[in-house]
Amino acid sequence: MVNMQLATTRPGDGSYIELITEAYSHVQPTAMIAAVAYVTHSGIAELIDRLDLLDGWDQVSKRWLVGIDFCRSDPIALRGLDGLPRSNVRIYDGHFVVGREHCIPRVSFHPKLYAFHNRNIKSVVAGSGNLSRTGLLIGVEAGLSACNLPIKDSRYLQSWFNSQWRVATPFADVVVEYENRFQALENRLRPAPMEDDAAPVSAGNRGQLTPMQLRKLNVCRHLWIQAGNLHFNRGPDRPGNQLMLKRNTRVFFGFPARDLPPDTALGNIAIEYAGNIREICSLRFSNNSMDVLTLPVPEVEGPDSYNQETICFEQTGVRQFQLILGTPRDVSRWKRQSKQVNAYFRMSSGREWGVF
Repeated sequence: MVNMQLATTRPGDGSYIELITEAYSHVQPTAMIAAVAYVTHSGIAELIDRLDLLDGWDQVSKRWLVGIDFCRSDPIALRGLDGLPRSNVRIYDGHFVVGREHCIPRVSFHPKLYAFHNRNIKSVVAGSGNLSRTGLLIGVEAGLSACNLPIKDSRYLQSWFNSQWRVATPFADVVVEYENRFQALENRLRPAPMEDDAAPVSAGNRGQLTPMQLRKLNVCRHLWIQAGNLHFNRGPDRPGNQLMLKRNTRVFFGFPARDLPPDTALGNIAIEYAGNIREICSLRFSNNSMDVLTLPVPEVEGPDSYNQETICFEQTGVRQFQLILGTPRDVSRWKRQSKQVNAYFRMSSGREWGVF
């Protein structure tokens, strides 16, 4: 029996990602298609976390048709989609858009469609929710959810998707050029606003990161910081591994800027150092109003000590980073590159940091 309903979400009352997972569970699909205007780092991280919990997700054939208009899709998020099991990404009008400064499209690509099917039935969610954290979890969204839809009743939708898919650009054909566009000086200096850029109330306070600065943390691929002296969280004679960061620095690591109560766990990232990967490095908002990142364990997975080092994190995947200890020459270069995009900062303690 077809289960069709108008679907609306608002903060605190359901979410778009729940509609998507419900559509999946009704079908137990062998294939999925999605068409979305853009994807963000935090959006794909949330989606992967949720869908990884569903039975058979790795075996589902996945096709993602995505827009890159105005450089709003995050290349790391696109690589994350393309790297999923049995997954394929194509870009709407990709060759044309990537050839234009700022990726200005000739026509807007604006669908928000997720559909799952097996041999007999299909489930569809179509509406206003982009593949962003805001669109999936907290946005005010509206659309249509249709579950257990006979395949014959969804032929027009499938035909539309297939026709767009055939003329779309394979992701591999434009990924390098698009990454260059996304990381161009102009885009890092004045990044296009996205849904996930919503700033918390605290962003208006003196000394806090501004909305524009938070947007730069979203588009830049490198964050460096003077570690100072880490406190002895591992014991009085053992080097510490909890790095204090300015509030909402978490945005760089794929988590949203939000005003939170103290001692709130934010999530985990993976950090690689010298060929060793620590898959679970926790990030939390501490009771001292700072974001605290747990680094690879010194003398085991990390360096002998982080004290007085300048650390650089390079984003390599969805919530995946490489850690580098900077030489004096490295640090000078990092500072210079951050100043180029107006993203060089100094904490009240005097510690310097920035993104580029």
